[in-house]
Amino acid sequence: MTEKITKLDELKKLADGSGHSGKSRFFFYEALIDTELYLLLEKELEGGVACPKLIETSEDKYALVFDTIARLVDFTEDSSPYLALTGRMVLPMLKEQKLGLGLNLNLAVPSEILLSSHDIDWLQNIVEQAPERLHDKVTAFSKPSIPFEVRDALNKKLRYLSDFVAEAWTAEAKYLNGHKSQVIVFVDVNPMMHGAVAKAVNEALTFISQADKLIDVIFLKVDNPVLKKIKKVGTSVNFENVSKETITPSEMDEKLKKLLKPPRLR
Repeated sequence: MTEKITKLDELKKLADGSGHSGKSRFFFYEALIDTELYLLLEKELEGGVACPKLIETSEDKYALVFDTIARLVDFTEDSSPYLALTGRMVLPMLKEQKLGLGLNLNLAVPSEILLSSHDIDWLQNIVEQAPERLHDKVTAFSKPSIPFEVRDALNKKLRYLSDFVAEAWTAEAKYLNGHKSQVIVFVDVNPMMHGAVAKAVNEALTFISQADKLIDVIFLKVDNPVLKKIKKVGTSVNFENVSKETITPSEMDEKLKKLLKPPRLR
């Protein structure tokens, strides 16, 4: 049995505890989406096609994933082929094949759980929610007033996207129609990643159980004169890179390919 307690263990215990709201369950699901998971395979990856090891019940079929390699080995009691992917990348693969997910099964750890194919559909629908594109013009920026809970959730998402986001700012924007909204401004993000970054922000807000949590997303070039105005009144979003290594353009292309084209399940 694996003795090390993981983040998913801690959050699952909170979610199972009495007296907690649905917020704790949301935190667990959010972490599951962002965590790198190890998908157990029947055989080595061939031609970009992954064949997951499945277990079957009378109600569903489940792919097996683990949040550490040590736990995968504990389960199989041998070296076995696997695929390392974030939960965000595993979900659409499972949804396409109408599979459920078995996390850390038979290991007597707090995060052991079976999610049915219906649960996977629900989670993936959250991830797939596309943010609405705004067309109204911003007329002024002022100091932001984003609650700590929201800023903390966004920081976690920014850490996940740190290879693609070099600089970000928060502020309050006033639009031409008089409407005011909190905004997060991303600087010099590759246009190919605009949709992914906006969806990541949307995800973070979806998993926060409070009514007033809408934040608009803006992308600006570093030489845009509007950015100077934002820096005078806004707050810089500071986050550490997940990878401290220097990333070359060719490596960036490879990372993009991996994010946009995960292996297929069969």
